[in-house]
This record gives sequence, C-alpha cells and structure tokens, in this order.
Amino acid sequence: MAVERVAAERLLHRGLGHVEFYDLPVAEVEDMSGLIDAFAAEGRSSFSLHAPVGRGEDFPWPGVTCFYLCEDEDRRALSFRSLGHTLEAAARWGATHVVTHLTFGRTDSTNAPNAERLAGDAGKKMADMSRKAGIPVHIEFAAYTDSFHRPVQFLDAIADHAELSLCIDVGHAGLGADIRQRSFLGDIAALATRAGSLHLWNTLGLEHTKRHHHTPLHPSQKPAGGWLDIEGAVRTVLEQAPDCPIVFEYPVDTVSAEIREGYDWIAAMAREYQQQEEKPQARAAVSTD
Repeated sequence: MAVERVAAERLLHRGLGHVEFYDLPVAEVEDMSGLIDAFAAEGRSSFSLHAPVGRGEDFPWPGVTCFYLCEDEDRRALSFRSLGHTLEAAARWGATHVVTHLTFGRTDSTNAPNAERLAGDAGKKMADMSRKAGIPVHIEFAAYTDSFHRPVQFLDAIADHAELSLCIDVGHAGLGADIRQRSFLGDIAALATRAGSLHLWNTLGLEHTKRHHHTPLHPSQKPAGGWLDIEGAVRTVLEQAPDCPIVFEYPVDTVSAEIREGYDWIAAMAREYQQQEEKPQARAAVSTD
C-alpha cells in the first residue's frame, strides 16, 4: 500500500551543553556543519542524533514510526536500514550517540513471547551496528505496546550488549505509567540502572495530551498540580548516571526567560551530582601529593 510522503519535522532539541537533531531534510543531513557550528556557538558543544535523522524515499512514515517488533520481515529490515543511515551520519559528523525507539504500538507483534524474541534479535543487531559505526545506541523507553512495555523487557533486550543503553524519556514514562497503572518513579528507578541519556518534557497526563504534550519544563510545575515529578525523576536517573546527556525535548525558536528558568532548574540538579562525582577524585589527588 502506497504511503504519502511526509515533510521533515526538523526538530532541534537543546540540552545541557548538548543538542539533539531529529528528522532533518535529507539534504541537511548531508551537510550538518552549519547546524553543529550554530549550536556550538551557544555553548552546546556536543550533539546526538535521533533516528530517523532524515527520511529517505523508502521510509515515508511520520514521527518515530519503527518496525523492529513488527512480524513483517521486510519492514523490520527497513527500520534497520533507517537506523544505519542515522549511524553513518553520526559517525561522519561526530555525534556522541544515536537514539532510536524500539517499539511502535500500532505495528508491533501482539504476542508477548514473540515481541520479546524480536526485541532480543533487535538488540543483537543494533549492538553489532553500533560497534561497527563506533557510535553508542540508546534505546528509548515507551510503554505503549501491550506485548512489550515493562522496564525489565527493555533491560533484558540490552543486557548482554555494552554498546546499548536506555534513553529515559520522562514524558513517555509518565504516560506509560498512567496506562499501565504503575509507579512512574518505580519505572524510572528500574530503567536508571542502564541509563545512557535523558529526555525531559512535562505533561498533565493522558487526558490533556492535546494541550500539554511535550510541555516545556518550569520549576512552578508541581506534582500536586498534576504535573510529573520531574525533580524526582531527574534525581533518580542522575544518582545512577550523573554524566548522562540531558535533552529538553521541546524545540524552541527563542530561549525566553521562562524557558531559561526551566533549563536552569535542571542544570542546578545536574551540577550537584557532577560535583559529587568529582569530590572523591579530588580527595584521592590530595592524598597522593
């Protein structure tokens, strides 16, 4: 069945000293130097790529469509080709890592044992691709697929592969916890043991996704008001992975004062954990003088 072409979303997500590029026009993927330089001038000296970084003619689906857990072999192969293009671009331009989704509820296998087998196969193949490209792959957690939504399933898929980590997206984790009637922070804590990167945005829950989806962070957003416990989630992850890249997954044309307050809120937390990591090293250095 023919699928209509979709326009590239060209999403540029700022982070702490970092930026993540996603769904660029194919021509822009061929020469990313201007983008890289522009964000480096802002002080964002490292960057990552979110697959698909560019959609070729053979992959016209929108958003984060992927087929790794689809029972159609040709569609699975298509997803791996798309990931391969992203890894090639990452290696060419010097990205720190690549993020990819593993699940896509609409096309994933509905049989849990089969979905787990496909996830295990995908983990092996992604690890091999990562090793060959020399670029780590972070698999983004989401709980929208009925047959594959528990943190332990994601952890099992990457367990034997040092090349793979998890991208913990707090918004997806929050909505998934609502759907599955689980503890949001419980899921985050389980995933944090293999955290590679952190995607941040806020939401008021499933009933409000039309108005409050990928909402920019602000310290005034309190769990008592229905917002996710962003501080609890960030601290839970940073306790395990204090240096993981943090990406604010809401593109903004101009960093307003309000947006800056959200950035600064998270940056202050990150500094706490990074300083804690530095202190033992400083003590060791003093003791050997």
